[in-house]
Amino acid sequence: MTVDASWTGLRGEVLQTLMPSEAEERALGELRGRLEGELTRRLDEAGLRAVAEVHGSAARGTWIAGDRDIDLFIVLDGSYGRDVLPGVLDVVKAYVGEGWVEAYAEHPYIKAKVDGYDVDFVPCFRVDPGQGLTSATDRTPLHTAYVMENLEEGARDEVRLLKRFMKGVGVYGADLKVGGFSGYLCELLVIRFGSFEGVLGGAADWGHGAVFMLEGAPDIGALRKRFPEPLVVVDPVDAKRNVASAVSETSFWTFVAASRDFLRQPTIRFFYPPEVHVDAGGLLEMIGGRGSDLLFVVVDDDEVEVPDVLWGQLNRTERAVTGFLEKAGFDVFRSASWSDESTRHVLVIELASAVIPGVMGRRGPPVALAEDGVRFVNVHLEAEDTVSGPWIAGDHWWVAKRRAEPDARRLLAAMLEEGGLGVGVSKGLKEKMRHSGRVLLNEEVGGFLERGFEGFLAGFLRGRPVWIE
Repeated sequence: MTVDASWTGLRGEVLQTLMPSEAEERALGELRGRLEGELTRRLDEAGLRAVAEVHGSAARGTWIAGDRDIDLFIVLDGSYGRDVLPGVLDVVKAYVGEGWVEAYAEHPYIKAKVDGYDVDFVPCFRVDPGQGLTSATDRTPLHTAYVMENLEEGARDEVRLLKRFMKGVGVYGADLKVGGFSGYLCELLVIRFGSFEGVLGGAADWGHGAVFMLEGAPDIGALRKRFPEPLVVVDPVDAKRNVASAVSETSFWTFVAASRDFLRQPTIRFFYPPEVHVDAGGLLEMIGGRGSDLLFVVVDDDEVEVPDVLWGQLNRTERAVTGFLEKAGFDVFRSASWSDESTRHVLVIELASAVIPGVMGRRGPPVALAEDGVRFVNVHLEAEDTVSGPWIAGDHWWVAKRRAEPDARRLLAAMLEEGGLGVGVSKGLKEKMRHSGRVLLNEEVGGFLERGFEGFLAGFLRGRPVWIE
């Protein structure tokens, strides 16, 4: 599938917005040199055999104008074990001074603001690619070496276009909040397909279980068996790893659909969706006239976890709450989670109706199964929640049962009071939900349309992808 001819002029316009200026390049280069030099000296003074190296897009020349993120890796001699990590982080903390935050992925690392840049200080170990890893972060220097060797100079702009496209359609980022494509994955896709247009043309034909291997011939059957994810891109520096493992089903198919639509009719919206004017009164009017019901679980939080931990908790809690409602008989259209990542989290759940009939029919076993029928009758005949029956309709037993709670709002409020006990709510949110959680219905959310939640809700109510006018 080829891209529409109108893309020719638009391409240069978009790329112009993505290219770092000479001043940006110079500022990044100076900061990079200072960080690498000063921290390496500090590590040496502490008696550690280690070197500070910038990796990620800043090192590989694929960063986008305006990005102010730096991944600074403390590459330790391979003879060390994980027991050295606390001492390494102490050196980093002393170097940064105040304002650092200790975060955790596979092992702890430090996040800090340096000269207006967000810098992640990440320990890793120098390894031989064939000898195995001490930690997952050990791959990153190998990734940098692979990309620098295999990504042609001109192709760096292709990566920039791909990243901006993915950001525009909402699938860029391998963190739990997005569940999308990492920068390294974008680089590998451009190496594999040759250009931005090549990646989109390939994606337009992807199906679930698409498999790509940049080094060697893939055994597609074996790889699909090993990796159940919708997209498999074998890491060229570690064949046991799927670089696309973070890509969720939703992000995968969103990218496929966006690629197809872009190739048919390219517009700037795919890269830079228009800002939507949000009016609280208009949002409440939309909710009131929607015909469905919206439930909001609002949780205030004064001890917020680092983002990846937080979004793992929110995602699990969202699944638990929607599953709880569905099991209780409510028709859940869809749901979403929002957080300002500092003080407040909100679950949004759209239901066909927040109140359902208080009585429901329950089908029992076939009459032909005599023993099962006797058990069914005995269980329900004198049960307190039996309204009528059991009776026979067609070839099955049936009974009418009274629902424990036909009002979704009251049901969720009771669940909150118990901290989600037995529902599957994340342990990290249980107590916070119990102490500060509240359930709001429809327009009652009016007092919480702030801190960016109003924009999120406007997108939720709109429903369709941002690139569709």
